[in-house]
Amino acid sequence: MPELVLLFLLLPLAAASGWYLARRQSARLSRKKNHAFSSNYFRGLNFLLNEQPDKAIEVFLKLVEVNPDTVETHLALGSLFRRRGEIDKAIRFHKHIITRPGLTDEQRSQALMELGEDYMQAGLLDRAEYLFSDLLDHDDSHARPVRQLLDIYQQEKDWEKAIAQARRLRRVDGESASDLIANFYCEVARRHLDQDEVEPARQALRQARRYDPESARARLIQGEIAALDGEWEDASELFRQACELDPDCLSFAFEPLLESHRRAEQMEEFEEWLEALVERSPMTTAILALARLKAGSNPQAAVEFLLTHLSKRPTVRGLDYLIDLVYRQGVSLDEVGPELIQDILHRLLEGQPIYRCQHCGFSSGSWHWLCPSCRRWNTTRAITGVLGE
Repeated sequence: MPELVLLFLLLPLAAASGWYLARRQSARLSRKKNHAFSSNYFRGLNFLLNEQPDKAIEVFLKLVEVNPDTVETHLALGSLFRRRGEIDKAIRFHKHIITRPGLTDEQRSQALMELGEDYMQAGLLDRAEYLFSDLLDHDDSHARPVRQLLDIYQQEKDWEKAIAQARRLRRVDGESASDLIANFYCEVARRHLDQDEVEPARQALRQARRYDPESARARLIQGEIAALDGEWEDASELFRQACELDPDCLSFAFEPLLESHRRAEQMEEFEEWLEALVERSPMTTAILALARLKAGSNPQAAVEFLLTHLSKRPTVRGLDYLIDLVYRQGVSLDEVGPELIQDILHRLLEGQPIYRCQHCGFSSGSWHWLCPSCRRWNTTRAITGVLGE
């Protein structure tokens, strides 16, 4: 506990101003207090060195009276306990500070803030919420309690309250928070949809797009609603917009995207759109989707298309579908095909770690008797599995 010992060693400095005032008022009283401090100080330090922090805390709380001159030391020690995961001790210190007279409003607010964060880490969200709300009722110009309330309401999935705090954060801190608010409105929309409340969901999604006009998520949910209504052309358009704004959406939204185009009888337009998307963002999901569409009418063209893209950007999923086309569906390869497949496999294996430390997880392509990361001997083992032994 080196940090704890260091703080204890600094206690004389923390209380110096108090003793100086006392010495001016009464030299005899000052000497008496100084003797008592010295005795208790070394007793508390001895407890720390012997790893008895609970007894050291008792000495500390009696040793240095909480006043405007020493409150920072008390707060620092309480925060140290929280960082060490000793939440009960942190709560005890911060409560002790709050009950003392003579603190400024700012110091009391700081102690309440620290206590609220203790409760947060302890999972006592209702107590933390009460303290942060009380702090904002007295002074709503600080962003720190707002962020903590925002965190609480996200954990509790109370999206309306989260929206209110995100708006407040914009006012207090000048932080945009638009993406946060848009996502919260999407959560509200999702909740309404799960309860078959379509119109409130639509309203929430309009708000989401108002705060974030580029929200791919809002468009995906709007596309889902359009599909529920049988508005397949609208659905396909919304799904396309979402994937253009964020191509990663294609990895999980491909099936509704495909289904909406099929229902809208827009498969030719869909294939053209996919080709343009692959040119801009050659994601494996888009490449495989386009290959499957091509394979429906011309399997040989699908193989050639896959070989072209896999030679530039090899992936396991792409190779798996290529093998399926060639060996299960009987599509032939040209002369360079087998060599290209072998090259793709080599490139996939290139740079893959072969060994891993069983203690810390350090991975490498070379064997190490002494792990260069955790400095342990004889902890390296060969990786097993698809890409290993």
